[in-house]
Amino acid sequence: MKRVLAATTTLAAISVALGCAGRAAAPGGGSGVELIMAHDAPAPEGAITFPNSGYESVVRFDLPPGEHRLRRLRVLAAAPGTLTLTLYDNSPLDAPGQVVHSLTREVAATDTSDGKDGRWLVNDLSPVPARAGVVWVGLRKAGGDPKVWASGFASEKAYMRNTDPANIMGLLPVKRSPMVRLEVGP
Repeated sequence: MKRVLAATTTLAAISVALGCAGRAAAPGGGSGVELIMAHDAPAPEGAITFPNSGYESVVRFDLPPGEHRLRRLRVLAAAPGTLTLTLYDNSPLDAPGQVVHSLTREVAATDTSDGKDGRWLVNDLSPVPARAGVVWVGLRKAGGDPKVWASGFASEKAYMRNTDPANIMGLLPVKRSPMVRLEVGP
């Protein structure tokens, strides 16, 4: 009994020390706290495919009050291919508006996840200026047959649209939320 109590006390002391270390001030005077925003369940229940390069899966993120730096965008890839990841401002019609930042990412077979291994594609968003309000994240196929894991959680924040101007399809709500995580900080 004494060993268990001693081990628990030691573990608690280590946890407190690590907890304090995790709250140290970030370089530049920030609080060192980041928020990871997601609209999915912990486990995927299928994958999102893209019929062609015009179709885009779009997720809406409502940032907390005030301005925030977008730090990283994480995507749980299910199949190799080339993905274009685009951040949009909110339009006056409460839809994706002007492009804020875009990057194209080659997803190799070694970059994909089985949905249970915790292997996320991490994309640096440090060049993006601080944002406030709503940020839209779009994912679309740029080559090959990429797939992104999705959860069965209907978040009411996930949509599909066609970016082809000749197609009149607007934002359509979808029942599966793509496994996309947006990290924001001070």
